Amino acid sequence: MEKEIREEIVAYGRMLYAQGLVSGTSGNISVRLDGCRILVTPSGCHKGMLKASDLLVLDTDSGQVVSEGSAKPSSEFQMHTYIYAQQPQVKAVIHAHPPHAVALSLAGVSLEKAILPESVLALGTIADCGYATPTTSDIVALITSPIQSGATALVLARHGSVTIGKNLQEAFCRLEILEHLAKVVSIAGSLGKIDTLSPKEIKKLQKISDL
Repeated sequence: MEKEIREEIVAYGRMLYAQGLVSGTSGNISVRLDGCRILVTPSGCHKGMLKASDLLVLDTDSGQVVSEGSAKPSSEFQMHTYIYAQQPQVKAVIHAHPPHAVALSLAGVSLEKAILPESVLALGTIADCGYATPTTSDIVALITSPIQSGATALVLARHGSVTIGKNLQEAFCRLEILEHLAKVVSIAGSLGKIDTLSPKEIKKLQKISDL
């Protein structure tokens, strides 16, 4: 089972890089192995060049690496362990740097408003979290309220995004939809107008997503 999960993380790391959702050594991925262990990408690794053997097993209770080797876990591992502790149903977390979503955060344009039906259906609540210094514990404080409120997609201003899911596919699809939404909002903004969905339509979509 762990072997398959390692290969899956490698595959999604390559897709993140291929789609321009990360660059250089940015971003990180994790998957829950069991109640107290996760597989996580190491610090300083290029997601397009990942190998299955690069991934680390981390004890979420102690925050210590329990697999062999001298590599360090992603500098954002505290964010991952916090999410898993708060959301038992979450099995995968992806932190990426989608350029359009980040650009909108710089321009002060929020993605929290309901604009596209697919974003309401797939993402539910999007949280614009504001800014905190990357790689520090301030990031955990930043995401505390949104995660406890059930957000599945977070935008970290000037930094990137966090998407979660019951598996890597769901977390990755949510990331793709978040960035697609950001692109559409950017284009609509350049044309001069961004319409939001009506409260009535939002309720209809929420009923569909609950089915």
